[in-house]
Amino acid sequence: MPKLIVLNIGADTTRSVYRQLWLAQPGDVVVSPIPIDEVFGAYVCRVLGMRREDLRTVVADDIVTDEVLTSKKLIDRLRPQVADPRSWELMPAIFTPGVAELGSRLGLAQTAADRFAAQDGPVLLNRKTHFRRLAVGAGLPVPEGSVVTGPGALAAAVERHLPRTGIVVVKRDDDSGGRGNIALTTDGSAPLPGNRDTRVLNGSITTLAEGLWRELFDADNPAMVVETYHPAVCSIFLEYVIGEDGRAELLNSGTIRRRPHHDPDARELVWAGLDLPADLPPSTLARAAALSARIVELSARTGYRGHINVDAILTENGELLFNEVNARWGGSLTLHTLGHRLLGPEYATDHVVAGVRDVAPAGFTEMLAVLDRTGRHFDPGRGEGLVVIGHDPSLTEPTECVVLAGSRARARDIEAGFRCALGETSR
Repeated sequence: MPKLIVLNIGADTTRSVYRQLWLAQPGDVVVSPIPIDEVFGAYVCRVLGMRREDLRTVVADDIVTDEVLTSKKLIDRLRPQVADPRSWELMPAIFTPGVAELGSRLGLAQTAADRFAAQDGPVLLNRKTHFRRLAVGAGLPVPEGSVVTGPGALAAAVERHLPRTGIVVVKRDDDSGGRGNIALTTDGSAPLPGNRDTRVLNGSITTLAEGLWRELFDADNPAMVVETYHPAVCSIFLEYVIGEDGRAELLNSGTIRRRPHHDPDARELVWAGLDLPADLPPSTLARAAALSARIVELSARTGYRGHINVDAILTENGELLFNEVNARWGGSLTLHTLGHRLLGPEYATDHVVAGVRDVAPAGFTEMLAVLDRTGRHFDPGRGEGLVVIGHDPSLTEPTECVVLAGSRARARDIEAGFRCALGETSR
């Protein structure tokens, strides 16, 4: 069944749009906020074994909001592409009321996902305050914490949850990727993973809480989460998809890689990439999958259908703690799709698929020439190599790549060799 792939979240730069083209298969149509460069489109098709005409896009000429999705202009562009609409299915980055209305206006068969999205149901799963309530109800281990709705409650929660580790994190309800998280610590100011800033508590907690509340307050979601921050051995995720029948399938797992910023004054770590599968002992990974399945199954019972990601950490004493769920596709889906299509459905048994988000920007044709000259481009015969999955033609944003290899060590070797060949200084 062909899919209408809607890039309605995580597509605010050229690089992020390009990385999601790898999800398309012959017959699909991608709704993109920008036109696709012909050279890059041809490269995607060459790597995936598709004809160039198989990569079909409809350009929305704007960020793909619900308002844009339901505009007459976009609907008119899509109608000729969606012949026999009852045979099509929607695959948005995130289900929203606008996605549901788009499907209805195009005449696509209504699904459980559409009905739930029409009521803005996924918002139940995408807020951090809701996650704590649902996770505790589902029996997942979570950090000590509280949902707070004012500066006084925020100050009290900081005082209550600080003693456990000497660090707490304050989370705004709706931000993703740690952009709304601020860590408060009593004994140091080094950047901490998962936070956009780390601040030292050296004065009145009441005064600090009042300032922090003003800084993070969102009138649409006037609540925050305060949690004890636990230093982690690693940060992991598990991505599932819930089918129309309500059954969940585990698609992939992975480890989040971060590194210090080149700027010593930077207040956050750099998200360097993802490694699939998660780098955990088999018994720990099995435990993580069993626990995360509880909240995924609960999400399915509420009516949610589609991709869903569960994030967790492994603490220094071996404790698994869950800290977030996102009812949308995750950054790992492109990597998983490439592993599946280039190596086969069981790729995770004997390969690593390593995303690399921070390669110094360079011209696209230059990068391909370097890969070809050094023999580092992905070779199906060897079952290893590197693929450029996203780049910024203005050379402002870093390049994003994926390395497929038989081990993590080999993946790092291929990455390091590519960086060196590009003339990038070592990290």
